Amino acid sequence: MTTEEKIFLAAENEFMEKGFDGTRMQAIADRAGINKAMLHYYFRSKDALFEKIFQEKIKLIFPKIGEDVKKKKSFIEKVEVFIETYYQLLSQYPFLPLFVITTMNKKGNEHFAKNLPVDFFRDFFIASMFEEISQGKIKAVNPLQFAFSVLGMSVFPFLARPAILHVVNGNQEIFEELMKGRVEELKKYVRYILTP
Repeated sequence: MTTEEKIFLAAENEFMEKGFDGTRMQAIADRAGINKAMLHYYFRSKDALFEKIFQEKIKLIFPKIGEDVKKKKSFIEKVEVFIETYYQLLSQYPFLPLFVITTMNKKGNEHFAKNLPVDFFRDFFIASMFEEISQGKIKAVNPLQFAFSVLGMSVFPFLARPAILHVVNGNQEIFEELMKGRVEELKKYVRYILTP
């Protein structure tokens, strides 16, 4: 690993464990195995480091989902591929939702707002949905309420992972099976809500 990669990994873990306010540059340097002067050489401030990590995490999510979504024709298919891709990503990075939530709540909205791909949501959830509603292909539901429902139901199992693992006696295999089944459950919900 390069020094920058070590810093990223150390900072990511510190931010996820302690939030923005609880993270100290010295702790990041110690975790990365470098001195604080070296850390400041790469990143002048905690804000700059945090923003860089947050940008990288946002880049992980939306380009991949956007590419997959564009391949589908119907809105229901687009939502289903969104759910599938989102779950694949969160299975690789299970603490990503907590990182984003921490970003919004602990640091405030400035980092989130600057890096959020608003066009993706506007084009995917709003324009595409209204087009199919006007054509009678899907039910007339509130696009924002629908988006909140799909995102909330997708993210909750990962945010509640410790509690769910406790319920299944810490059995990781059961948790993973539940997550695989969750994708199909969400697809059923989408079809039920949107099919005329």
